[in-house]
Amino acid sequence: MLIKPPPQNNYIRFGIVGCGAITEEAYLPVFRKSKRARLTCLVDPDDSRTSALRQGFDICYSGKDLDAIFDHVDAVIVAAPNHLHYSITKACLEAGKHVLCEKPITITSQECKKLISIATKHSLILGVAHVRRFYPAVRKIKEIVMSKNLGNITSFEFKEGTVFSWSTVSGFYFDRHKSGGGVLMDIGTHLLDLLFWWLPFDIEYFSYEDDNLGGVEAFAKIDIGFTNSVNGTIELSRLSILKNFYTINFEEGTLQWNPLNPRKLYVWKGSKRQETIKIKKSNSIDDLFNNFTDAIQNQKSLEISGSDALKTVQFVESCYQSRKLLPLEWLQPNSRLEHLGKNINS
Repeated sequence: MLIKPPPQNNYIRFGIVGCGAITEEAYLPVFRKSKRARLTCLVDPDDSRTSALRQGFDICYSGKDLDAIFDHVDAVIVAAPNHLHYSITKACLEAGKHVLCEKPITITSQECKKLISIATKHSLILGVAHVRRFYPAVRKIKEIVMSKNLGNITSFEFKEGTVFSWSTVSGFYFDRHKSGGGVLMDIGTHLLDLLFWWLPFDIEYFSYEDDNLGGVEAFAKIDIGFTNSVNGTIELSRLSILKNFYTINFEEGTLQWNPLNPRKLYVWKGSKRQETIKIKKSNSIDDLFNNFTDAIQNQKSLEISGSDALKTVQFVESCYQSRKLLPLEWLQPNSRLEHLGKNINS
């Protein structure tokens, strides 16, 4: 695709929409050290947030009006609550701006397809912040899978769960209409993006269960099988500490990685641990941002586009549509049916 020509300046002018924790803790440090990009605009419904975060930057506009930024930016980072991703990204693309959107890119696959279409029509970059793709260990796993040094993949088990402690400013994570879902929509989109990147196979079957009784799910379980006979299980939690290992079994060995301690990779050849691979330290947000700016300035390939993110959005959507209630021992069978009937589409 021919990309819209890069700006004539030596730097890209950026706006950020959404001044919550992810902007403050992840994106602002990038702009403080970047020589390729300049933060010029901040948008948020809370004036106190834009006022606080603009300190130290040469800001042209900070406030609530999205339309006010378009004369001052070449690209926009969308870091608003999930339910606003579509409308904000759509407005930015239609204004001719490149967009890097926080995950999930959208709550529905229909919205995602629409954004892809608009970006393609206007020759714009549409990136998605699946930042774990830039972890060196994640890329090493992809290398091991592709090399087939351990043979073909036979099965996998991914478990990730901690007590939720993210310093959310808006609290949207706990409102289903704003978040689109619970732990599956949050941690799950990270995990599924990696699964589908490491295992680029067609899905043959899956089943999905969670503990949602009216709000957002805090625990979710997926059984999934691919057309090449690879199958596995996924468990996600916001309430309890799980094993926190992604385990991939091969014909001739096993690989394990802890997403919460991402600089070590454990590899077994047969039943004997072959090695513990220590991974170099890196800043994945910097790498994500540099890849996005390279795509704009230098026509480099984008690591995670809207099209790449679509499969994850579609799968999460399918999980919620086919949802079953996890067995909850403290509920009587009739109560479980009642809760499921009331909340399956809530």
